[in-house]
Amino acid sequence: MKKLLCFVLICITCAAVPAFAKEAPKQTKATQVSDPKADTPAVLTSRTTPIFIGQQGADNLGSMLAFELKSACNTSSLFKMTNEDVPKITVMITTMSEFSDRPKIGSVYSIVWVFSEDANNLKYYLAQDTGIVTADNVTMLATSIANKTDQIALQYGYLFE
Repeated sequence: MKKLLCFVLICITCAAVPAFAKEAPKQTKATQVSDPKADTPAVLTSRTTPIFIGQQGADNLGSMLAFELKSACNTSSLFKMTNEDVPKITVMITTMSEFSDRPKIGSVYSIVWVFSEDANNLKYYLAQDTGIVTADNVTMLATSIANKTDQIALQYGYLFE
């Protein structure tokens, strides 16, 4: 009896499914695309992002971090260091000694990336980061910050258009 009941339910379900299925909407001539467009991706000849790096803080490790970051960005073909009134990404670094009585152990830093269209407009917040810099990781951290700056430049590249 159970088998017969299951068989009947399956037959009813199979018969009812086509009644609930919708037909695909037919395209009219107005909604049809006349000719497909050719896939011709634009070739990027160069991608140089104008940036400005500013630093606040009187600690030695923070100054070393800012110097290494400026050096990494100057030698990279991805960035153009500028202080001119042009659209640019401004990297603001604030540092201070982690321990005031032992300044050579480490420094804490805060980095904020903003987009500056020109001097007469407000800056647009893009990203931020915080951490600790030591004498052992200054160069590695500067390279990491330069990499993150490039990622931010890619993410917000439409602001330069």
